[in-house]
Amino acid sequence: MLFFAPALITAQDSGNMIIDADTTATVNFLTEDKSANATVPSDTLVAYTPKRFESGFKTKYKGEEFIYELKPQAKTNWQRFLDWLSKVLNDIFSFGNSATNTPAYAIIVRILLGLLLLFVVYLIVKAIVNKEGSFRIFGRSGKKISVQNVTEGDIHQMDFRQLIESTKQKQDYRLGVRYYYLWLLKKLSNREIIDWHWDKTNTDYRYEIKDAGLRKDFEYLSYLYDYSWYGEFPINELAFGKAEKAFLKTINTL
Repeated sequence: MLFFAPALITAQDSGNMIIDADTTATVNFLTEDKSANATVPSDTLVAYTPKRFESGFKTKYKGEEFIYELKPQAKTNWQRFLDWLSKVLNDIFSFGNSATNTPAYAIIVRILLGLLLLFVVYLIVKAIVNKEGSFRIFGRSGKKISVQNVTEGDIHQMDFRQLIESTKQKQDYRLGVRYYYLWLLKKLSNREIIDWHWDKTNTDYRYEIKDAGLRKDFEYLSYLYDYSWYGEFPINELAFGKAEKAFLKTINTL
């Protein structure tokens, strides 16, 4: 007992020092029910209200700006064609790491192949854009008859004899060939050989003509008209006389 007295005195002194340092301290003792003394001030209580979403709220977030993982779009046929063309041109004009190792004749051959390929592509694109029954590489294709505001009703009301005489006096032979061609279409329409419409093409009318001989004459007269009007080639009096004779030969049989 004597040996432990200093320790007890020290502990008691220490406890007195702590209590003296904080005179307002209180000691709470836990009971078996730990929640017995656990009280929450009334001013800290918050009423809980469940959050409710508006009806149809998902539709507001279906736009592309809310999609963070966009699926790659499928390439169109035109895009695939451009990719293929780019690859082919790259293969043709690619000379490796050093062009000095490539013979001169190989470079020339590749350049010629590239130019040939570009020309073929030009022809394909031109044919697709035309879509007018026949394919023309140079010059205007213009196969439609709807020039100078010729409508469906006009062709049956026009006096082509008088119009042609007027063009001959003015020496506008190119316009004279045009009037002859429209006159031919009028005669074919009156005979119900073709179904005239201002937006139809020469090829459309050719397929409507059942008689083989008449179809052949129509093809030739269409060539004359296309050559003089759409080709924009100058027509002199002599050339017009030959064209006039060919047109009248067919028109007079209708």
